[in-house]
Amino acid sequence: MGARNLMSHAIVVDDLPPSVAEFVRGEGRARGLMDPLPAVTHGLRTEEETMNRESRGGPTSDRFVVEMLLTPELLIVAHRQSDDAETDPGARVRFHRLDQVGLVDAGSEKAATARLAMPAKSIPVTSTPLGGAKRATYQLPIAIDPDVQRFRDALTAAVEQARV
Repeated sequence: MGARNLMSHAIVVDDLPPSVAEFVRGEGRARGLMDPLPAVTHGLRTEEETMNRESRGGPTSDRFVVEMLLTPELLIVAHRQSDDAETDPGARVRFHRLDQVGLVDAGSEKAATARLAMPAKSIPVTSTPLGGAKRATYQLPIAIDPDVQRFRDALTAAVEQARV
């Protein structure tokens, strides 16, 4: 793999491409949820582009987009490789109930180990997504940006509130 460009910035629901918004709604309906988008309080988009060196035909690039949307009850994570979810067969959405989400405490020994493994490039979230069979830890990619810390703070507060 060659160069990697990672950018994160805050978003609102209206920033979602229409096909992505409909994809989130449809996947939510499939899991018995009402439209979760009107309840979104915070959003963060991370775009990652990697340049790969090819031996023949020149370099190629891959683009990945992850949107994290926070509601008072859910963390919604949408992954795709293009701006149009309809044209990406690998597009997926996971819905995590906040009262079941585990976040690594930034001051803990476990967090220090996680930072060594994934230094400031992800938000580790442990959860069983709706419709999922087992609990897993997901490394949500991020770049270093003030919007990331605001989203992380909002997510931490929402998870704590959901457990009360």
